[in-house]
Amino acid sequence: MPRLNLPPLNTAVVGSSVSFFDEAESTNNIALAKDTREDGAVFVAECQTAGRGRHGTRWHSAPGLGLWFSVSLKGPSRGLMFAASLAVRDAVRPRAELAIKWPNDLLCGDRKVCGILVEHRQGWSAVGIGINVRHRAEDFPEELRAKAGSLESATGLVWDRARLLHAVLLALDQNVIRLRRGGQDAIRTEWIEACRIIGRIVRRDSVIGRVAEIDEQGALVVEMSTGKRRVITGDIEVVLE
Repeated sequence: MPRLNLPPLNTAVVGSSVSFFDEAESTNNIALAKDTREDGAVFVAECQTAGRGRHGTRWHSAPGLGLWFSVSLKGPSRGLMFAASLAVRDAVRPRAELAIKWPNDLLCGDRKVCGILVEHRQGWSAVGIGINVRHRAEDFPEELRAKAGSLESATGLVWDRARLLHAVLLALDQNVIRLRRGGQDAIRTEWIEACRIIGRIVRRDSVIGRVAEIDEQGALVVEMSTGKRRVITGDIEVVLE
């Protein structure tokens, strides 16, 4: 399978090296491995056999249809999920508008086209990004077809995966620089504004109430009649705008 012809990167951190794999269990595992991790190193796989989302959910990573990659970064994970979501949104924005959906998804229209997983281990963080680019409905497992989509199916445009990867890495590099210069609160505020969930009444299992804030870990703080509750992950229902 031909590898992506990535244009040269003029970045400060992200893209210090770029490695391509025909297949990998998980690019996050590679990014966190002691013998491969390097500050800013990017690991791209044509497909993942054990790609995952938050809390162990499976991420469908078919060969040749999307972008499945991780960035290894030295230091804490604080702010990286927010930074990565904004980077993908901004990279796609010249051609399509993506909506940020709590906790870690990006939608094109009403279809999920991107998921992000940030993991931390022994002083290192991995920013894992999966973007559905060329999928048609039949390319997804049947159980995902009602919710999942791709940039091409949602926009009707042809997307070059190498150019898109280049744009995301450039945008992520800018946000990582912002974080390292103390811009965590500004990036989190920008993400919260894009998420548009503050003040809404939501339901998650037995938790129902108004979203008061999103904390530094990305959890919803929901005000209920019995007090505040944190909602860390899972599908939520917006009961009242």
